[in-house]
Amino acid sequence: MSENEIKKPGEQESKKKSAPAPAKKTPSGGKHGGLSRKSKHRITSVVLTALVLAGVIILNVIASVLTERFSAMTADITANGSYNLTEQTEKVVTSLKKKVTIYFLMDRKTFESFDNYYKQLTNLVDNMVRDSGGMLSVEYVDIVSQPNFVNDYSDENLQTSDVIVKCGKKYNVLHKEDLFNFELMNQQYQYITSSKAESAIDTAIVKVTSDRSDKIVIVTDHTEENNSGYLYLSKVLTANNYEPVTLQIESGEIPDNVNTVICYAPTADYNEKAVEKLRGFLYNDGKYGKSMIYISYRNQIKSPNIDKLLDEYGMLVSDGLAFDMDTSRQMSGASSYSAYRYIAASFRSKMYTDNITKDDQTVLADYSRGIIAKNENITESLVSYSSKSGICPFDAGDDWNPDDYILGNVSVLMQGISGNDESMSKLIVSGSTEMWNETIMQSQFVNQTYWLNIVDTLNHREDNTIRLEDKVITDYSLQGISRQTSVITGVMLFAVLPVLIIGAGIMVFVVRRRK
Repeated sequence: MSENEIKKPGEQESKKKSAPAPAKKTPSGGKHGGLSRKSKHRITSVVLTALVLAGVIILNVIASVLTERFSAMTADITANGSYNLTEQTEKVVTSLKKKVTIYFLMDRKTFESFDNYYKQLTNLVDNMVRDSGGMLSVEYVDIVSQPNFVNDYSDENLQTSDVIVKCGKKYNVLHKEDLFNFELMNQQYQYITSSKAESAIDTAIVKVTSDRSDKIVIVTDHTEENNSGYLYLSKVLTANNYEPVTLQIESGEIPDNVNTVICYAPTADYNEKAVEKLRGFLYNDGKYGKSMIYISYRNQIKSPNIDKLLDEYGMLVSDGLAFDMDTSRQMSGASSYSAYRYIAASFRSKMYTDNITKDDQTVLADYSRGIIAKNENITESLVSYSSKSGICPFDAGDDWNPDDYILGNVSVLMQGISGNDESMSKLIVSGSTEMWNETIMQSQFVNQTYWLNIVDTLNHREDNTIRLEDKVITDYSLQGISRQTSVITGVMLFAVLPVLIIGAGIMVFVVRRRK
């Protein structure tokens, strides 16, 4: 054994004592008994980020559910307040003293799916109900699954898109043409251009809650061929709180409490006794203040007794049909009757148009006789055709030349007056029966609104119809928001929000640096 191999006493024990003890293993396999500070910060950041994202998603879901359920929680940022109530509507709903129900004739989800304008309407009604103090309510009745509902409206041809405003037994049916303005695209597709629903519902509420009911006489002598026409007018009058009374004037008398008489499209002349009754009615024992609407029939040619009364009010109904060669006014398309049929006529007077907006400056006339002013001092044209219009005589041959008969701005509705400085009686003459029929009155033109304006004004009900500015909504952009709203939104998105985010980042950085 060599000297190097000989161990000194205690040497082996010394080495054992100085040898380092083996490291203890931690549960995670690390050397420091837990997560590193860096790892903890990462996990905390991930958890906080996840919580913030989850919170944002939950808040959005809650907001969506609440705004869908409670329309009052939504904000209207459109420039014209498309979804807000006007001051006039607030006045109508807050002053209600009778309970009114608005019926939609299908379920809400289906109704709103047609167009954003339909959804706008339901939101407006929700706001009206909210502000009415419990006097206004809304119901959605699917008349397809609940057909018995229409039994109370047997005289109405109800459609699922209609809206009914009802108070007690009084009701007013609003068709889609009453609620929205339409335009025709490519002569096929009809689309909504704006909404007039708010003013239509306001007016309906005023009418069904009114206690006033004026009698109006409809003279029906010699109207056998036109029964459906005056029956529709009668229905319109009834729906607007009038009490229409039919009368055979050649044998009956006009009641004393009547302010307006409508002579509807006689196919023959009235006898002298009947015309004298009308004359006496308008004269009113020298007090005047009465009114008469004479709707001529297009095939009635000779009526000397009626003509004499009209002459006293400065007017004459032509022995021929009015035509308009302006193709932009012809709504019936290219045909041999285009110059006579469905002519877009213009208002010549603002006398009965105060509540008609600038977008509704057209009424539709059809097969109208021209109305000639014989005394312009006491007459005023209300509605006329264009400068390219004229009158074709009934006895004109097939080879007649329109250029030979053009007169320009032929009147199809005219008013004459008679009276004194204290009071006037008015006689309005219409050259067309068809312009007041059901088809045209329910079209997108304003014939029905204009008709009711005339009747309401003649009966001193100027406040019976409410007409607000039509509302246009923008479906998919914010181009309709007001300047003030756009500025505030821009500042929030591009200044306040970035500053808040940067500030939060700096705060997190400082806190971490101090740890």
